[in-house]
Amino acid sequence: MRTETTTVSIKRASLIVLSVPIFFLSGCAGKGKPPVPEKGVRPEVEQTVRILIKEGAKRLRIEGAEEESPVTVSYRRDGSVRLNGRRVSLPIRLHPDREFIRIERKPYRGMIEIDTDDRGLRVVNELGLEDYVAGIINSEVSSNWHMEVLRAQSVIARTYAIYQKRKREHLSYHLTATNMHQLYGGAHREDERVIRAVSSTRGEVLFYRDEPVLAAYHSNAGGITEYAREVWSKDYPYLRPVKSRYDSLAPNYRWEAYIKATTIEDALHRAGHRLTVPVAIVVKKRTSTGRAKRVGIRDAYGRTIVLKGEELRRLLGYGVIKSTLFSVKKRGRFFVFQGRGSGHGVGLSQWGARGMAERGYSYREILRHYYPGTRIKRIYQRP
Repeated sequence: MRTETTTVSIKRASLIVLSVPIFFLSGCAGKGKPPVPEKGVRPEVEQTVRILIKEGAKRLRIEGAEEESPVTVSYRRDGSVRLNGRRVSLPIRLHPDREFIRIERKPYRGMIEIDTDDRGLRVVNELGLEDYVAGIINSEVSSNWHMEVLRAQSVIARTYAIYQKRKREHLSYHLTATNMHQLYGGAHREDERVIRAVSSTRGEVLFYRDEPVLAAYHSNAGGITEYAREVWSKDYPYLRPVKSRYDSLAPNYRWEAYIKATTIEDALHRAGHRLTVPVAIVVKKRTSTGRAKRVGIRDAYGRTIVLKGEELRRLLGYGVIKSTLFSVKKRGRFFVFQGRGSGHGVGLSQWGARGMAERGYSYREILRHYYPGTRIKRIYQRP
């Protein structure tokens, strides 16, 4: 058991508040004054979140740490860790000297904590929730999109983080920086429009009844969203099918993938399925929205396996089979998948939200559409 902590600073740097204008639009977007904390929601100070940004690293160069910079942290074969050549106890906590601390030249706000896993160094970034949300927006959508989309994305990114933090409070981190949770790029992904969107929705979280929602989202629903239970085998009353009228405006609305039968055989073998080269792939069951729920695969010896549509996507690659809203045919040595949309289809469609915003819908209206029965509540006030 570790009983000591190496701290390379005496005090934590103050949170940097950017001086940017906050806009409240009239008409559809603004609906008057911003909401005050709801009854039953205790006004709180801004929360912090812990984000896993690296794991399994052998060596890191860190700049901008208070009192000691640059810092080189290395992982040795015996499991020990060296900081600038001297052995240290874990975890190591580094605080920024000024605005940012840089890991391999990439800027982060907040504190950096370094520990080990079974492969090397594990790095966690602990920072304020609003700064975390600002580091997400440009990784999930483009800040060139309509401001109401950026506001909607800010609310759901914040809500998703709160939801995961509640579930994972006992763990060493609340979220990863990958698409396992949300793509977080650190402070270098911020810009003026992102800061405006985050600031103008500060503290706003989506609730269903008295609980923050699982604010799932994806790139493109292909025209209609999906029940959560069809993807994750768990039902949420606010994650159910709604029409997504403007998905067809996206460049990836329709897609086609040619995959060799031998490539599919290899993918099945890696997953432990003992089929020879497939000769037939048939969608055996679809969901109510038309997505492939069960897919049968047969080889030349008549052996058949049945996979969930999402499992087949995972085996063949999410970037190849972009959604389960597909049909499949055999053409010579290839299987041809033709589909619509991109992603799991649950919750908000980012391209659908963009189309709504460009046609005058506010971010509140967008969120009400994609998460039926939910409400926005502000869980803490502006500073």
